[in-house]
Amino acid sequence: MTKQWFFMSKSVKKTVREIKSLKIQGSSKVRKAILEALKKSVHESSAKTLVAFKRELGKNALELLKARPTEPESRTAIRIILKAASVQTQLLGEAKESVIEAINAYEKNRKKAMETISEYGANLIQKDSVVFTHCHSHTVEEILKKAKSRIKYVISTETRPKFQGRITAQALTQAGLKVVQIVDSAALRFMKEADLFITGCDAVLGNGDIVNKIGTSQISLAAGKHDVPHFVATSSHCFEPLSYFGIPEEIEQRPSEEIWNKKLKGLSIRNPAFDVTPAHYIQEIITEKGVFAPETFAMLMFEELGIEHRKEEFLSLLKLLKK
Repeated sequence: MTKQWFFMSKSVKKTVREIKSLKIQGSSKVRKAILEALKKSVHESSAKTLVAFKRELGKNALELLKARPTEPESRTAIRIILKAASVQTQLLGEAKESVIEAINAYEKNRKKAMETISEYGANLIQKDSVVFTHCHSHTVEEILKKAKSRIKYVISTETRPKFQGRITAQALTQAGLKVVQIVDSAALRFMKEADLFITGCDAVLGNGDIVNKIGTSQISLAAGKHDVPHFVATSSHCFEPLSYFGIPEEIEQRPSEEIWNKKLKGLSIRNPAFDVTPAHYIQEIITEKGVFAPETFAMLMFEELGIEHRKEEFLSLLKLLKK
């Protein structure tokens, strides 16, 4: 356990617990919760000096990020907010105000991005389509709601072992869509009914591969068998710059008790939360920047971020998370 010798706000502690328990899940929801907790921590801060405040802010941010390792979107957000905290001022009040303003501006920007992504995604869905989805993605949910009049029904997996697919089914039925819920292992059987397979993702890697909820890769493979295109809806902030330098995205390992809490001699349980879906399984990635083939999107981000000149900048946050 990390020694908490610094002030960790109640909001940060609560958010860490809720992310670890999957009460908060999905990259956009996790990012939003992290930034909201960080904003509250500024108000709750007991720091008396500018140096102490910046140290406290950085450590609270790191604890929030450690709650879910496989979340590049949250890391992108934190990099931007911590940069705002480095504003040149000698006044504690100004530094706090700068951080809060940066968080508010960031969330406003991401809300606009979500609206754009949902518009792009909805336009890809044809009349009377059957849409297959896996797990729960707020981004996918928004796309399907926007395209409701053109969707015959949605096929949604339960998404074991934590059943996040039930969140999807509940949200979509409440919005007036018809949903068929299936067990994960029935994906191949039901994929032949679908016109498209759409998922979110937690990370886009430098070669266009995506990291998403465990099972995504094999369901994408099933989609290919039935010539069903796999679309991925995600924020460009889910792109992981460090993957260009050969640093793998960490795959979160969840507690074995989520699968089975029985202790048997000779039994071991492995419970990865995510898997990697190869770029060549994916038709296109839907982002606020447009709709791209996976490799094209990865190259766009490489150029926009100037990655070849910024390795140390991106690596610095990762080094802190590993301590």
